[in-house]
Parts: sequence; C-alpha cells; structure tokens
Amino acid sequence: MSESISDPKLVALEKSLSALVPAPGRIDRDQLLFRAGQASVRPRSRLWPTSTALCAVMAAILGTAFAVQSGRSPAERIVYVPVSQRSTQTKIEPPSQADTVMVPPSNSSVLDTEDLLDRAAGYLRDRDLAVRWGLDALPPPPSISSDSEKPSLESMLGLPEKKPDHPGLFPLKF
Repeated sequence: MSESISDPKLVALEKSLSALVPAPGRIDRDQLLFRAGQASVRPRSRLWPTSTALCAVMAAILGTAFAVQSGRSPAERIVYVPVSQRSTQTKIEPPSQADTVMVPPSNSSVLDTEDLLDRAAGYLRDRDLAVRWGLDALPPPPSISSDSEKPSLESMLGLPEKKPDHPGLFPLKF
C-alpha cells in the first residue's frame, strides 16, 4: 500500500504522531448555542413599562386628590356690594309682537350687505329672546294662507316668468 520510508527522521515523526491520542473537545455544543441565543437578543426598551407605571402613579394621585377634595364643603362668604342710588332695578320684559318688524324677503338674486346684516340681526335677536325668556317669548311664525299663490321657481330665482305653451304636467316639445 504505502511505500516504506527509509528516512529515519520521518519514521520517528510518524511514530510520535501515531502515539498521540486526540483530546476530548472542551466545547459544549448545547452551551455554545445557548450563549449564542442570549447574545442575539436585543436589550429590552424600558419606555413602555416606565410610561405605564407613570400613568398608574398619576391616576392614583389624581384619584386620591379627588377623594380628599370632595370631602370638603365649599366655603361660604357673605359679600356686601354697595349699590348706587342712581341704578334702579327694572324688570326687563320681552318685546311684544307689535315691536317686531317682519321684513319680506327680496326677490333680487344678489343680496346686498345691509340686507344680510339685517337678517343676521333678526336671527340673533330671536335667538337671544329664546335663550333668555324661552320659546314662548318668540313671536308666532307668519301664517301661510292657502289662498295665496305659491311662488314659482322662476320668481324665487329672480328669473323672468315663463308661461308654458301647452298646459299640462309635463310639456313635451318635438
């Protein structure tokens, strides 16, 4: 198989190497993998646990402060305010129906600024009356009589009136 080696140095080296016994490995495979897994994990952030603890502490402090404060009764004091002789207390009554002026809406397609301000002032006046005196203080809405003619679409839009050529519900033109 193999040739015999005639060199005595090589023969001595061969014998010394064959006399060596392999040493058992000092590396524990399971321990190595466990340590590698530990090293691969990122360190945990303390942001969420810290914020949760802070919120719990604040809730406890606010709850305690509310419980302690609700046990106290408010301090009552008598305060004297001097009233001058000129000021007299008069009862303010809501305006009557005669004081209210109803302005009919204009038929123009473009409203001027004064008209808009008048309408807004009327709304605000009615709102203040309702808030201060209740809904009973408001004037009654204007009555709509069935005898009056209903406005047409053209009159509401400020356009000239059109009379249909063919009376009927749906005039068709071919």
